[in-house]
Amino acid sequence: MKVQTVSYKRSLVIGMLLGDANSRKRNRHDGVHSVCFTVTHSQNQADLVAWKAAEMAKHYGVNVNFHHRVFSYSCFSTFSFTQRKRLRVIHDWFHRGKRKFISEKIRFMDHPIGLAMLLCDDGSIRRRKKQHRDGTTYYLAPSITIATHCFSEEEVTLLLAQINRMCGAEGYINPERRVVCGDKVVYHRINFNAENSKILWNYVSAWMPCVPSMMNKFEFIIGRYGLKETASA
Repeated sequence: MKVQTVSYKRSLVIGMLLGDANSRKRNRHDGVHSVCFTVTHSQNQADLVAWKAAEMAKHYGVNVNFHHRVFSYSCFSTFSFTQRKRLRVIHDWFHRGKRKFISEKIRFMDHPIGLAMLLCDDGSIRRRKKQHRDGTTYYLAPSITIATHCFSEEEVTLLLAQINRMCGAEGYINPERRVVCGDKVVYHRINFNAENSKILWNYVSAWMPCVPSMMNKFEFIIGRYGLKETASA
């Protein structure tokens, strides 16, 4: 198997796990360990779920069928499958106890598809409006934010360092303070300024899924910097 293909497969899963995907170990009576990998999004992003399911089926040689579910009057699109070997290894890399965890193994997310998946799940584009003296409005250059709420400051720092190694974009941690169930909580959100957002976008744009929900989500930055010709592994 080509090195590029291995890098793509590995980074595809890592990027999803850092975002909205989850995995859990399943232990059989004969001692064989496997991992159940699950992706779930709102039904508004059913096209993204279908895209991810097709990529996993293509690169991991499994039958993956996505379907719709209703939880508490909300509709979701989801798929899951169980596999051993590579998925089990990646699961162990990014879990500590029962929670997701970013370790030094983040260096194995070395293909732009990993960052593309993370942006699809937890990224957002800041659209900042300004006003000229004559009263007309205009927008500043787009900037990218990644909601890395479930990770510690040390873990987010590791992710930032890997992003910088991959494409040269320099981000920073923006602490977000909230009160949850009466307790003060600090979330560690990643921000990129306009210049570094352009660097990051130019690095991942060819690998972004060209599905309607994602084209709508990233419409502002696509309008400013365009979308590179779709690449494939």
